[in-house]
Amino acid sequence: MLIIESSLKELDYFQRPVPKRNWIIRMIKDESIETVELKKVPLMPTKLDLFSDGTLLLVQSRCLKDGANIERNARRFNPNGQLIDAFTLGDGIESVQIDETDTIWVSYFDEGVFGNFGWEQPMGSEGVIAYTMNGRKLWGAGSFDIVDCYALNVAGSKEVYFYYYDDFYLVHLNEMKDSVRYCVEGKNTLQQFMFDEAGLIGQVDMNTIMRFTIRNRMITPKEKMQLTDEWGKRIIGPVFMRGRYLYAYGKDGIYRRSL
Repeated sequence: MLIIESSLKELDYFQRPVPKRNWIIRMIKDESIETVELKKVPLMPTKLDLFSDGTLLLVQSRCLKDGANIERNARRFNPNGQLIDAFTLGDGIESVQIDETDTIWVSYFDEGVFGNFGWEQPMGSEGVIAYTMNGRKLWGAGSFDIVDCYALNVAGSKEVYFYYYDDFYLVHLNEMKDSVRYCVEGKNTLQQFMFDEAGLIGQVDMNTIMRFTIRNRMITPKEKMQLTDEWGKRIIGPVFMRGRYLYAYGKDGIYRRSL
C-alpha cells in the first residue's frame, strides 16, 4: 500500500507554475514501512503506483497544454528518490494503475475525454488508455464511446475492469481484449468496485458501500454494507479497492480485507 504524505491542508491543482515541493511516500508491506522522500517535485501528486522493479510512478491529474508547451505530469523515481523519467499522460485523469507487465492503465473523467485546460485534442479522448512504462500508448478504449470513466480496477493484465458513462457498462478486459460486459441495473454510480465470491462490492458515494449480485451479466444492488473493526466498531473514513483487496482508513488505523 502506498501513501502520499504532506503537511499541506489544501492544494490548488490549477496553480501555475506548480510550486516545487517535497513529498514523503510511505510504502507499507506486511508489517514493514519504507519511506521515500521526493525533493523539489514540480507536480501536485494525486496518483501513485509501483513498477515491478520497485520504481515509483507519480502522476498529477491535471495537465496544462499552453500551445506547444505541455506539462509532463508523470514522473518515475527510483527507491532513492532520484528522477528517472518524465512524460505526459494528459489532463483529466481519474485513476492510474499498473499491472504486472508494467503497463500503465489510465482512466479519464469528462474533461479529460472532451478537452479542457488547453487541450483541443485531449490524450484521454478514448476514456481508458494503456501505456508503456515510459508513456507510449499501447491501447485505447475508443470502441466504447466513453463520456466519463467512473471507476477502474486493475487486478492484472488479464483482469482489467472499468465502469463508464453513459452506457453504464462494467467491462472486463483480458490482455486488452473485450472479454465480458456487465450491465449495472438502475444505472448506479460506482466510484470504486471489486469482485468477490458472492458478486460485486461497490462504493456508490462517499458514505455508502453496496453489495451487488451478478446474474446473466446483470449487476443488481442487494444491500448496504457497513465496515467494522475487530471489535465491531464502525470504521468511518476513506475506502480504497484494488484487485480483491479492500482498504479502510479509520481513526485508529488502516484496515485491509481480502475478499
